Amino acid sequence: MKLREFISLERSEMMKIGFDIFGKPYGVMFRNDLHDKDSIDYNFSKKMILLDSDSIELLYDSSKYTISKNIVDHNLYDFAQQFKGSSWIESMRNILAYTRKIVEKFNLPFENIIFGGTEKEIIERGTDWCTDISRVGCALFQCLKIPCRMVTLVNTKQAYNGHTVCEAIVDKQFIMCDFTYGVLGYLDESYSAKSLISDHNAVEKIYLDVISSENNREYILGLYDKAGYNDYDITKEHNYNKSKPNEYYLSMMKLNHDGTWKLGENSLK
Repeated sequence: MKLREFISLERSEMMKIGFDIFGKPYGVMFRNDLHDKDSIDYNFSKKMILLDSDSIELLYDSSKYTISKNIVDHNLYDFAQQFKGSSWIESMRNILAYTRKIVEKFNLPFENIIFGGTEKEIIERGTDWCTDISRVGCALFQCLKIPCRMVTLVNTKQAYNGHTVCEAIVDKQFIMCDFTYGVLGYLDESYSAKSLISDHNAVEKIYLDVISSENNREYILGLYDKAGYNDYDITKEHNYNKSKPNEYYLSMMKLNHDGTWKLGENSLK
């Protein structure tokens, strides 16, 4: 084994993975996720990798990201071609605009929402749930042969403050894509989720329209605190079970959120 391979293996064994990477209370929250426990969505929480000094090199190795030739057989491949622009950035912005419209048009009461399912099913029924719409965007990018992965953001200083975005990989660059808000991590250069965690000025510029229109500056900036990562190859087989809101989330959505844990997350195992 080469020295570089040995170091990579050693670092991979030290990486923090799974529900508890953001601390115990968030571990309780992720274990109580409203997605079906056999689904790809629940599996993301179970296997996400924390960005830290032990994982950063492996997580930001762009060489492993390619698109399988089997992508042409995906049920969204033909649909996705309508978003193809004259450049990768135009294609990405087209898809981000599309997913943002899905979110803005969606208006079902929380208790009636269905979660999970295939990306095609999510598009057909609509959603405003960040994990589901991020998976849609991730799939559409891949159908345009743009590698993309899932990223979970968490503000560890506040309770119940999580969000899902993605990262596209283009020309060996990682570029944050927020499919919920239709935001692309690109100004005069590309910004990854990693770079935005250490550059909140860039976060504010990238999310400027969202912050201005929705008056949620502190929420958006706070999300770029910690991040967990999942690869998601849509050409492979996954479980796409659907679910309805569980009791934990029904209770959570009724809370007066003041930044503290209110459902016993600090004491529950």
